[in-house]
This record gives sequence, C-alpha cells and structure tokens, in this order.
Amino acid sequence: MPVHRGKDSKGAYYQWGDSGKKYRYETGDKSSRERARSKAEKQGQAARASGYKG
Repeated sequence: MPVHRGKDSKGAYYQWGDSGKKYRYETGDKSSRERARSKAEKQGQAARASGYKG
C-alpha cells in the first residue's frame, strides 16, 4: 500500500494505505510535511516486517 497525502476537516495529513493512522502536518511547512511522510512510511515498513502481504 502506498503512502498518500490527503486533507479533511482537521487539516492535511499523510497516511499509509486506506486505514492507517493519519500523520498530520502544518500546511506550508516543508519540514513538518516531511516528518509526517516519514512517519507514514515507517508505519508501512513496520506492517510489512510483521507479516503484512497486501
């Protein structure tokens, strides 16, 4: 599952897959956005390491 970027009523976020945690970031803040994307990618790595095959 890829990491994707989205936006809802609470603000902008990155998320791994469709049901992963939403890692929020401050719109317009590059370092905040990069941290959120990194956290979402790490969530995917952890899922695969624990046996996820999707």
